[in-house]
Amino acid sequence: MNYDAYMLLWQNANIQLKQIDYVSNTDVRMTKVLKNSAFLIITAGDAEIVIDEQPYHVQHFSIFHIGKSKSFHITAPKSISYFLISYKGDVIYKDAFMQHLQIQYQPFQTTFSCIPANPVALHTILQDMYSKWQSGSIQEHLSVKASFYEFVYRVFRELAEGQGEPHDIDRAEAARLYIEKNLHESLSIQALADLLNISARHLLRIFKARYEVGPQIYLQQLRIEKAKHYLVENQYGIKEIAISLGFEDEYYFSRVFKKATNMAPSNFRLKYTSNLSEIAITNENHFQYNKNQLAQAKQYENEENNIMMKKISRHVKIPFLLSLFVLLAACGEDTKQSVEHKENEPKSEEVKTRTVTDDSGRQVEIPVKAERVVTDWYLGQILALDVIPVGAVTANLDFAAFLKSYYKEGDISNIGTDGSASLEKILELKPDLIITWNKEDVEKYEKIAPTIVFSETAHKSATEEVKAMGEYLGRKDEANAFVQDFEKRIAQAQEKINNVIPEGATFTIYDVFEKNATVVGNSSVSGGRARYQMLNMKPQEKVQELFDTKESTGGRYEISYEVVGDYVGDYVFVINFFNKEKKFPSTWKNLDVVKNNKTIELEPEYYFASDPLSGLHQAEDMAEKIVEFSKAQQK
Repeated sequence: MNYDAYMLLWQNANIQLKQIDYVSNTDVRMTKVLKNSAFLIITAGDAEIVIDEQPYHVQHFSIFHIGKSKSFHITAPKSISYFLISYKGDVIYKDAFMQHLQIQYQPFQTTFSCIPANPVALHTILQDMYSKWQSGSIQEHLSVKASFYEFVYRVFRELAEGQGEPHDIDRAEAARLYIEKNLHESLSIQALADLLNISARHLLRIFKARYEVGPQIYLQQLRIEKAKHYLVENQYGIKEIAISLGFEDEYYFSRVFKKATNMAPSNFRLKYTSNLSEIAITNENHFQYNKNQLAQAKQYENEENNIMMKKISRHVKIPFLLSLFVLLAACGEDTKQSVEHKENEPKSEEVKTRTVTDDSGRQVEIPVKAERVVTDWYLGQILALDVIPVGAVTANLDFAAFLKSYYKEGDISNIGTDGSASLEKILELKPDLIITWNKEDVEKYEKIAPTIVFSETAHKSATEEVKAMGEYLGRKDEANAFVQDFEKRIAQAQEKINNVIPEGATFTIYDVFEKNATVVGNSSVSGGRARYQMLNMKPQEKVQELFDTKESTGGRYEISYEVVGDYVGDYVFVINFFNKEKKFPSTWKNLDVVKNNKTIELEPEYYFASDPLSGLHQAEDMAEKIVEFSKAQQK
């Protein structure tokens, strides 16, 4: 984490404390979805905590920051003590720099942790805050707010100075959760260990110590239990069950199953389904239907559920004003449809919707060809299809500079910031489809229009992203046309570069700050995706080592200026968005490439986004700059 950036953002933030809770010496089993950002501080006891699907085993004083709308789960069979401080934070934008900083780092949404070196001082602050908060007086609450800033400052100072340490994830529990979610896939202990960044031997040791069996045996036990369920609850064949659970074939599955249950799969099915033969056929006993009956029953059940959910969703968990707008819109549509039905009764209704599976695995009924699209992130992917959405977020509209050439001022309404989009603004736009990156926001968006979750990580490349978006928006032809043009132009950019660089030349992109430098990663912002994925250029050796062994932060790898020279490639690109006054230490100024003006400067405003359109522009821009740089060096 860039702690300097976070402290600067907090320094310019308006904070409203919402609630301070304290639980003392109590056994706890709780799951909570936060309405506001929060600090969770475990002060005593042992607990298993899962935050945003990341598990932690807490045995000492630990601090966790959790973003708004994220979930956390605490399990403590024995007693624990903890504080939960809920707050709402807003950064006060003085200029575009501060706004860009807030969008990049999202200080109130980011999950981070700290095991402090000096917990006593922090505990004293927390006890004083809770005591004064309970008083309820305005004066005391003002004092609590001041103490909260002191608490936040001490946490960041501990992390920045290296005294406090981030809390390691519980790797044994992380392995168990991964196994449970992927029991249908073949599992390699080494691959699982690599995911957790530990050795296979260490994984086996900690897993067995926690769960008394190794990962492979645990997986086998889960598969057998799931197989029992499949055998009893439906009419899947033995071969289908075996393949779906990751077994090599039905024969191996049968041997494993019989060894675990002393019964062949077919005999198990006969024994346990025969006990249910007297039970009346209901929606809970689908296995007694024949295929046609089951299909009809499921269709009827789904239609009934859809009708009921549409009725309920108009009245539950929605602000009054939003409810009124949605209800009035629905009434108008119902009246219009009733009249049209009477006038055109003999005609068959045209198909206007279809069902898709989005990137989160949800089945969603969406328009065949959406016309009024709202997105809280994926502006570039949509514009690539010659579709101009009616609404997008501040980050896309203000900082993705190149995308502005694809639409006119006023064509796209600003719906707010990423993660805090205004439902009222979205409702006013009357969208027929909403595209979000955050599955946590689906519930609120669905009250306005059909909503799909889109994820860049679900697709292998920029062109695959555009093809997927084309499927969702009903623009396959436009997607294919973009891909053809994209591949042609990328090939031309590669050819330009290869014509002027020596074989095996290496590249580095630095994003520079005042107190530290960062090496840009190969899959995110600041031109990394364009350079290393689209153009397929070779990273410098130490840069490649970072890619292979470290996890990036916001698409970058933080490095000290003391070692910045270790990452210099044959061609060095520099992005300077945050250090306009160019206050660099001597270790940077004395680099040969810097002293001799052999760095290639990139305009920051065009390198914020990494969508396919912006990436294509960045690739062509870097190709042109390399050609110009090479010509200048020959003079």
